[in-house]
Amino acid sequence: MQNNIREFILVDKKVVAENVTSLYFKPTDGLKFDYVPGQYVKIKPNLANGRGKAYTISSISSEEFVCITVKRKGEVSSALSDFKIGDKLMFDGPHGHFYPEEDSKEIVMISGGIGITPFYSIIKSRFESQKRTKITLFYSNKTFKQMTFFEELNKLSEINPSFKIVYCLTGENAKNSMAQEYSRIDENIIKKYVSSLEDKHYYVCGPIGFVEDMRKLLLKIEILEVNIFTETFY
Repeated sequence: MQNNIREFILVDKKVVAENVTSLYFKPTDGLKFDYVPGQYVKIKPNLANGRGKAYTISSISSEEFVCITVKRKGEVSSALSDFKIGDKLMFDGPHGHFYPEEDSKEIVMISGGIGITPFYSIIKSRFESQKRTKITLFYSNKTFKQMTFFEELNKLSEINPSFKIVYCLTGENAKNSMAQEYSRIDENIIKKYVSSLEDKHYYVCGPIGFVEDMRKLLLKIEILEVNIFTETFY
């Protein structure tokens, strides 16, 4: 369902990683905001000049508030990060479709940085609806402090044996027991944690360069293009 343009008010905010903040909104008209996991809204804070930006919704519709999770980078995201409780803005949306179909095969998610936000929403939704689809998440960051939703993802993994997480750090000198790999995601890492590459759907989300690199990698290891789904963050 498309809700078009509506006004929302900030009711809570929480720092969830280094320079990353989750902002919790509710519509000022008191009506329900309908969306599906993986969708995004377009936002232009009054504090920022220019065209505004699109942000994936990191909550799911059964939760009390609509959440977007923002990395402080650029004018619009910085303005959002500095929002105060009670501040209002307009949501244009929801838009997009980045969600596995109900009969999806086993899912492999590959995320870079703040690209985790649609996956967090999708994973919560799949388990809430008691879908038994097996999910393997490869999550890459430069440092441990940048891992968004680290505790929340671990809790989901603990209570759902069908969900496996592989944390990859690319910029840490010292080993961290919380991570499994200390390099960029490559062919060896994927094959190490995914027993059979065929008959799976691969979802990739993150910065443009990361997404393109991962897409090329998947094609190189002979994943069919029809089984690869991507979304980029600017």
